[in-house]
Amino acid sequence: MKVTVKLHGTLGERLTADQRSSGIELEVVEGATAGDLLGLLGVSEPRQGVVVVDGRVLGPEDEIRRGAVVNVFQAISGG
Repeated sequence: MKVTVKLHGTLGERLTADQRSSGIELEVVEGATAGDLLGLLGVSEPRQGVVVVDGRVLGPEDEIRRGAVVNVFQAISGG
């Protein structure tokens, strides 16, 4: 199934300017989860990403629906 992915923060540096604004279309298996998508994007533990669809933060086991526009944000921490 196809989903559109928009990468934000330093994750977006992997893309061209056009790709950052419009997103990239990826083919994922039916039933793919947010964790699956992060793995496909090569987002590893030290640079963990936050996956958001329709304003909702997804957990690693949450499924992504067909045709979704998925925003992946660089996880930040601090205090």
